[in-house]
Amino acid sequence: MAALLLSLLSLSACRVLGRPIQPGTMPEASLTSVTNITPGAEAATWTLEPSPTPSLTPTPTHTPIPPTNTPVPPTATPAIVATATAPPPATATVPSPTPLCQITPQWGIGDVWSQPEVRERVGCPVGSQQGITGEEIYFQGGHMLWRPDNGLIYVLTAPYMQDGWGAFPDTYQPSDLWTDPALATPTPRIGAPKVYQPTGRFGKLWRQNPWMQTRLNWAILMHGETEDDLIHTFAGVVQDCERGLLFWNGNVCFVLYTDDMSWTIY
Repeated sequence: MAALLLSLLSLSACRVLGRPIQPGTMPEASLTSVTNITPGAEAATWTLEPSPTPSLTPTPTHTPIPPTNTPVPPTATPAIVATATAPPPATATVPSPTPLCQITPQWGIGDVWSQPEVRERVGCPVGSQQGITGEEIYFQGGHMLWRPDNGLIYVLTAPYMQDGWGAFPDTYQPSDLWTDPALATPTPRIGAPKVYQPTGRFGKLWRQNPWMQTRLNWAILMHGETEDDLIHTFAGVVQDCERGLLFWNGNVCFVLYTDDMSWTIY
């Protein structure tokens, strides 16, 4: 009987499903209750419980994330900062010290020699300063100074100019002419000082050198009123130096430079 019921159930299942049941796919039948089957009793009912329908779990789909068009700020280029380079320390130029001189002129002539522009040009004194009794005479275009200690006559023409002075030996003798009577002095212009022929040692040097006559012209009075006052005697001081000399006539100091043969007055 049991075999008969199973056959009927199988046939009924085939009709319902309409397709053959593959081996291994038969839905499991559960016996609700199997009791003693008694002939003539109602057959037990089989209840087929369907297998649970598997739930479809959606497979996660990889959705690409569109790139965000967020502008990336450019990387800042490091600014080139100029580093100030400290200049090398300047080497101080130490001026050469003025060489010390073994002799220092004194008094007024020393004051003139101490002037930087004088000292640098004439250099150190050569020997001690000398007090002299000198002579001088003035001309329209210059000046003559006699220095008895070295027997020289200094002829000064244009001051501050190159080749403005020179020194010449004094060759005057008492037997020499005081003046030359053959030379006539010119008549001065109205208002101009009277002119004279130079006398004594100065006159002799002047007459022997025509260029001096041209440069110096005629003698003039600076002291006194007559021809006898042309030559002025003074108590002065002289100081020889390496590159020149200082000549003080009791009134002013003449500075004679030998580098360019110019002269000036202090």
